Amino acid sequence: MPVVIIESNKINIEKKRELVKSITEITSKIYELPKNTVTVLIKELERENVGVSGKLLSEINDE
Repeated sequence: MPVVIIESNKINIEKKRELVKSITEITSKIYELPKNTVTVLIKELERENVGVSGKLLSEINDE
C-alpha cells in the first residue's frame, strides 16, 4: 500500500481535493494497484517553520 506524504505551505480545501485525487490516480497507475490502496497525507507547514537561504519564510515575506 503506497503512502505519499506531501509537505507544503497551507492550501485551501478545494486544492487539497484536487491534489489528493491527482496523486492517487497517478500513484495507482504507476504501481498498478487499485486507488483504494493509495494513502495521501498532507502536512501543512507554517511559514515560520521553513527556512530558505538562511532566513525563515515569514521573515522573507515581511521584508
